[in-house]
Amino acid sequence: MQVGYLNRRAQERYGTFTAALDLVAEVLAEVDKLIDSYDDGHASESWTISTRDELKAFRTKAFDELDRLRTLGKKHEAELVSRDWRL
Repeated sequence: MQVGYLNRRAQERYGTFTAALDLVAEVLAEVDKLIDSYDDGHASESWTISTRDELKAFRTKAFDELDRLRTLGKKHEAELVSRDWRL
């Protein structure tokens, strides 16, 4: 039955979507180590470098956006796993 196939494919896509969100969250968690090892003293006259505080703010904003996307995905989970996704 084609509806069953579309439903299974939609469930697989939703699973891939949530797995990708989890992977991004793991990578962002590793960014803290890089930010902590960052040395603000290597400034250059020809280009600017973000400070440690700016990098932490960027990381926080990225986590907030990721959480927002996860919340939207969870809110629409029933619709996403029941219908075919349009690309």
